[in-house]
Amino acid sequence: MREKELRIALVCFGGVSLAVYMHGISKEILKLVRASSALHAIADRQARATAQFFDRFDPHDPEFDTEAVYFELLREIGRKLELRVIVDIIAGASAGGINGTMLARAISHDLPIGKLRDLWLDNADISVILASEARAGARSKWILKPFIWGAARSGWLSLAADREVRNKLSLFLRSRWFKPPLDGARMSEFMYDALTAMEAPREPGASLLPATQRLELFVTLTDFHGYRQPIAIHDPPLIHEQEHRHVLRFSYRRGPDGEVESDFALANAPALAFAARATSSFPGAFPPARIAEIDALVSGRGAAWPTRAAFIAANFARHVEAGVDPVSCSFIDGSVLNNRPFREAIAAIQGRPAYRPVDRRIVYIEPDPTAANLRSARDIPGFFATLRAAMSDIPRNQPVADELRWIRELNQRAHRLKILIEGARPFISGLVGSVVTADLSAPITPDQIRSWREQINARVARDAGFAYQSYVRLKLIGAHDFVARTLVGLCRSTPQSLAAQAIAHIIDAWAEKSANNYAEPDGVMLHAEAAAQPLASWARLLLAFDVEYRKRRLHFLIEGLNRVYEMIDRSGFESLHPTAINDLKRAFYGRLEALHARESPARFSAATRQRVTSLFAQPLALDHAGDLAGYAQGFVNSHADAIDRLVDQLAAEIDLASTTRDLDITLATMNDTRWSAAPRRDVLVNYLGFPFWDVLTLSATTAQQAGEFNEILINRISPQDSTTLTGFNGYECLKGVRLGHFAAFFSRAYRENDYLLGRLHAIDRLIDIVCDSGQVDSRRDGIAVLALKKRAFLQVLDVEAKYLGQSTELIAALRACITALDLDDAVR
Repeated sequence: MREKELRIALVCFGGVSLAVYMHGISKEILKLVRASSALHAIADRQARATAQFFDRFDPHDPEFDTEAVYFELLREIGRKLELRVIVDIIAGASAGGINGTMLARAISHDLPIGKLRDLWLDNADISVILASEARAGARSKWILKPFIWGAARSGWLSLAADREVRNKLSLFLRSRWFKPPLDGARMSEFMYDALTAMEAPREPGASLLPATQRLELFVTLTDFHGYRQPIAIHDPPLIHEQEHRHVLRFSYRRGPDGEVESDFALANAPALAFAARATSSFPGAFPPARIAEIDALVSGRGAAWPTRAAFIAANFARHVEAGVDPVSCSFIDGSVLNNRPFREAIAAIQGRPAYRPVDRRIVYIEPDPTAANLRSARDIPGFFATLRAAMSDIPRNQPVADELRWIRELNQRAHRLKILIEGARPFISGLVGSVVTADLSAPITPDQIRSWREQINARVARDAGFAYQSYVRLKLIGAHDFVARTLVGLCRSTPQSLAAQAIAHIIDAWAEKSANNYAEPDGVMLHAEAAAQPLASWARLLLAFDVEYRKRRLHFLIEGLNRVYEMIDRSGFESLHPTAINDLKRAFYGRLEALHARESPARFSAATRQRVTSLFAQPLALDHAGDLAGYAQGFVNSHADAIDRLVDQLAAEIDLASTTRDLDITLATMNDTRWSAAPRRDVLVNYLGFPFWDVLTLSATTAQQAGEFNEILINRISPQDSTTLTGFNGYECLKGVRLGHFAAFFSRAYRENDYLLGRLHAIDRLIDIVCDSGQVDSRRDGIAVLALKKRAFLQVLDVEAKYLGQSTELIAALRACITALDLDDAVR
């Protein structure tokens, strides 16, 4: 049975009151992921083929509804392809940052979010979030009242024809001017309450993420004052630039042993509340957000924030290094400078291992894609329109063309890399076959694997020609960089600091002085730990610090096992069961974990830490910033012996040689009866032949990094992309788009409308995305896609009707539209 992971990197744009619409979408995304997790929790594949979602869950639990439809869709696709849906990256700005934060916490710990509906509908209201000291009294600016009522009667202000909107708009316009009218502290309370309203998971340690997988959340902020960062240039030698962009990072990870590292636990709710409050601090409407505001909230609730120091250390190191106290910094809306955080999502994709063959999608939520296109090109902008566009509208609505072109180029590189790898496979397979002459149906030992590996490494050094010289130099650059990064981490400096730049120059100068740069035209055995001849100093350096080579090799092996999945039904592979592949892949992940552990500063002894801090205790003098290379040379001349001893100590404590021996042992476990000769040989070809592939691909993977060698497809969820419900799509169907996307703050009916359509649009788009990933052909596969959509639509209306008291007419109209869907076209 073929397997695939549909991995979603979710990007959520800003949208002010359209946050309610995005909540409806994120709710459906959670339900899809929950249904997928429930299906794959059934180990017995025969039982899975007839299972129902509510076999394991209470059908009366109000948390569950459309999960059953997604479960059935994935189950039916599973008859030919086992498709698992995983959201492992979320990046959000402003209103998207709020929803991304809530969704990330729910996915990480499999939490219910039903209560968030009421929090959004009740509290995202201008009368609730208006600051008490700013609120207009009965006689405040009374002169404006006739204008507002007159505008409503004349039709000039169509929104004000709604009595609730008219009253609340009057209240808002007559409230405090020239100071933020909305209550920042109250907004912090709402965010904190939303996060803590997610009840405890049904089971301890529950998560919707598979073991070994990581979920990462990126939330954009804008630091109002910023901080000065020094930058070394030629003349003048040092300048200072003000940095205002800021990204908060949170992650969840469950290791193969079940151990969990989570920034989404309840103990970290104040940090998540700060992220949601700060990213949505719309300029002029809310006062800037400050960590001190969260401190006051936690103290006032009599609660605790045990992770506060860790949160600040992990997210504000550059502020601290610049001498700025992050607790007192003022942060405003993340969409001011980064409303569409594609780059954060893409950067997180690179280097991410794949458990099965992967269909990687970037799914972005854009609640109003027409916002930037409503102005006529013939209109000559006026004074205030020009200022507003320059300061707010254009930066917020800058098209994503640059990011989409970047992804297209990334896909082209991935495609070419796959062609390169597969094109070389026959030659490399033949090379491995000339060395591995043993009968692979018989047991193999770690010593045999080691001997084969060393013979092939020698062939690579001899046969790769000029390519080998440039390859080794690239690897040495990576090893030098690893040593420098390790020292920077042990010094507790940030990678962008002048100290980090100085250390990088020092390691380069030390390598040159110590002959640790490649300069041997004849080549020597590079990875032969047991070779009889003495190794050159550069080769010893690679054996000690080329951790990236070992990571690339493991990623390549994991990717190779994904290829083996595709071959299960072929000749020679018939007896191979997916559980054998899964077990080996799990072992590879364990080896990868061991490599990552060797990169952590916690790996090193107190004595090593002391030696590092003593050697690099002298701060970089600012007058050397313009000549870091000269400074580094002088430092190495004075401290060469100390650096030699320190590097030797680092090498001994990292102990990379043992990771290769451990991997030989892992591969020798393919001796049980589940592995026949053909699949065993395929895995060994990938392992033993990897040095040749690495010579061919290193320059390409330096740009993309090892990990998922997959093209990234892009899907959008917006009102315009949901085409099934004719008349309830397009930007005009959302009420919150009006008043500069603030309109839903003035009417509960508007919020109900947008929330409900968010759920329905998400169902429409998510089912399409799943079917596309599963290569569903309704006629061939017998899956009635439209009928499934109709069921899900009606289920949402049935469930939500009792909560959406002001949407009776809307629900009736939607029900009529859904009932009229032509089910004769359901199998198409």
